[in-house]
Amino acid sequence: MTSPQHTPSGDTRAAGDGPAVLVIVNSPTSGPRRLGDWLAESGLRVVEKLGSEGLPDSIEGYDGLVMLGGGMMPDDDVKGPWLPAERDLAAQAIDADLPTLGICLGGQLLAHVAGGEVRADHGPKERGATLICPNDLGRSDRLLGTLGEGAPMIENHQDMITELPPGSVLLASSAALANQAFRIGRHVRGLQFHPEASAESLSGWDDAAMSTEGYSLAELVAAAREVDAANTAAARDLVAAFAAEVRAEARRSGAANGLDAAVGSDIQGLDGVLRDAAARVSTAAESVLPQRLDPRTLAQAPACVAAVTFRGEVVAVQAHGRPRLDDSETTARTVFRIASMTKSFLAATALSLRDDGLLDLSDPAARFIPGIDRASMPDTRTGFDATLEELLSNRSGLAEDNPWGDDHLPAPRGEIAGVIEEGLTLSAYPGTTYQYSNLGVSLVGRAIEARTHRPVDEVIAERILNPLGLSMTRPKASLYPEGTDLAAGYRTVDSGETFTAQPVLDAGALGCIGELYSDVADLATWMHFLGSAFDDFHDPAHEAVLSAATRRRMQTAHTLMLTTDWPFEGKNLDGAGYGYGVIVEADHRFGRIVQHSGGLPGYSSHMCWHPASGVGVVVMANSDSFGTWRVAGDLLRGVLEAAGAPSASVTLWPQTLDAARRLDAAVISGRCIGVEHYRLARNVLRDATTEERHARLERALERTGPILPDPGPLESRILTAEGPASLRWRIPCRDGALIADMRMVGLADPLVQAFSVSVAGPDGRKPIGEGSRASDHHRVAWPED
Repeated sequence: MTSPQHTPSGDTRAAGDGPAVLVIVNSPTSGPRRLGDWLAESGLRVVEKLGSEGLPDSIEGYDGLVMLGGGMMPDDDVKGPWLPAERDLAAQAIDADLPTLGICLGGQLLAHVAGGEVRADHGPKERGATLICPNDLGRSDRLLGTLGEGAPMIENHQDMITELPPGSVLLASSAALANQAFRIGRHVRGLQFHPEASAESLSGWDDAAMSTEGYSLAELVAAAREVDAANTAAARDLVAAFAAEVRAEARRSGAANGLDAAVGSDIQGLDGVLRDAAARVSTAAESVLPQRLDPRTLAQAPACVAAVTFRGEVVAVQAHGRPRLDDSETTARTVFRIASMTKSFLAATALSLRDDGLLDLSDPAARFIPGIDRASMPDTRTGFDATLEELLSNRSGLAEDNPWGDDHLPAPRGEIAGVIEEGLTLSAYPGTTYQYSNLGVSLVGRAIEARTHRPVDEVIAERILNPLGLSMTRPKASLYPEGTDLAAGYRTVDSGETFTAQPVLDAGALGCIGELYSDVADLATWMHFLGSAFDDFHDPAHEAVLSAATRRRMQTAHTLMLTTDWPFEGKNLDGAGYGYGVIVEADHRFGRIVQHSGGLPGYSSHMCWHPASGVGVVVMANSDSFGTWRVAGDLLRGVLEAAGAPSASVTLWPQTLDAARRLDAAVISGRCIGVEHYRLARNVLRDATTEERHARLERALERTGPILPDPGPLESRILTAEGPASLRWRIPCRDGALIADMRMVGLADPLVQAFSVSVAGPDGRKPIGEGSRASDHHRVAWPED
């Protein structure tokens, strides 16, 4: 096996201060070149180790691994005495599913270690720029998907992988060689081609050696230069995707916000906080899961899986039953159809196009959908003027169509176009009322196709699935490799006594609203991607896919929903609404909860997450009688309660804390408050004069007794804050307590716009007579002085 010749870069290079990537250099003349530079530019710390000078014993301490090429076979221990150590590191990486990139020899070494076959001086030799074409699975892969339909890459090999390892996935081929790229697990990939090599790399090759094989080095260099721009762009994108995967996986075990950590505060030892919080969530889940998955519930489907997640990681899971009613058992890796949960992926794609200026959601749907303007209200002249945004948020006026939508999921585009051309009957004025319309949301997919001139499922994969590494989320069962544990769909009409297999509904014109399949690991990543938008710490890899601002708007209610019906039965909510592809609940205890169900004949699924704590739940079953929405909702709330999760985390403005300290000192000392010293807006003393406020305080103190002479610092008495501009705190008295409430107005220099002091009720935390609120459970942090 041979590889491009490079100027040596030294045995060790460190760049950046982010997650560490070990780069193994197998030949002193074959360094990482531009690949190393790109990794460093992506914020990674690149650590080069020359194999001949010794390799580490363990991958511990590294967040990624790159193994480069070299002129030897993967088991040529005479020529490469360090290869046993490198093979051991490769085995560790495979076992840990560490983000790994094996290039040429490195890829062959991965195949060898995992049980594949590599043969020396075998098959076609490939030299110079070669078109690498991902297959269907490759196009849905986070890294190989960056090559699109194909991209030129530098090749220089005479050895080849003749058999891929058992259980691995082929991702790309060239015209001459099938096994150009493959994946083991989720994050370990082998490449035969060289993303680190450019056209200029060829100039150092041995012209005489090329001539003996019938190649002209000058022609190879010229051909490579012709496609150098495309090669560089594709290679850079592939390396950037690898770097993003390294960062994402490092983040899972690195700094993040835990349940006891206020978002945005200066937290020391955050790794420990994360581990403690994850352990607490896991403990809570292990106690709650069996209660929600009782035998009667489990009997409703041949198979189900329920997982509790914390910031993208599955921390507890229970799998039950047989996914195909054969001898195989359900596991956390079982893939289920997620049906209408697909809508969230469609919505994110539409918003991504909007952010890039390629789709205007305020455009009328009629601009993209022929005949939709014929839709109208009966016996009125009201026509259809709904926008794409109103379609996406289910207030277009199109009637609810759940059963009809399920049946027409596989309908071809021509059939649905004909239905629209005939004229649709509206059941509400556009823009006014929530009605769940599968047809309506699917028209956003048609608009995406009109703008991009590509199938919408390809756009979803390119913009969302591939960048996030959601390799187990795919639109067709046929796109999964042979041996994937796919749950078949069933129906029961006798509470689980018997099950009837359901035919697979292929995806047609309505596919973009219900076609996807997935597993719990991918959905854990997806829920965290969305929910983490409410953090103060934003992952650059997430931002590159969809900004936090856009993700927050996606998870904000845009269409009011009544809470007296499904899917809100039994929940204590202050409100609810439909966002973009998701439902947003204002839970009376836990605040914002985001959720969506999926249901098709034979399948039921539900995902829900709590952005404030990072806790999520996904439940999937292969029977549409299972009722996953109820199980998942109860499970999430049970875990949140057991873990003591806050309803939100609030970080005060500095001015809020400063004003509260001043007002607190005035009340405790009995001083009168004035506009200047206490940061008061003019209205405060007009709403209640100093004299009136003093009289009210005296009446309150008649009930509570005098304020204690040493009530302690204000920070120790903070009760809650609705947001950064408000604060509630306790003032202890001899026979009770006072409750102080303050609200600021957000000017350039914020001022107090409201301030009151009330008598505390029996619990000492709320004014007498005030009912419970979600804000009672806010966790409050404040900036350092």
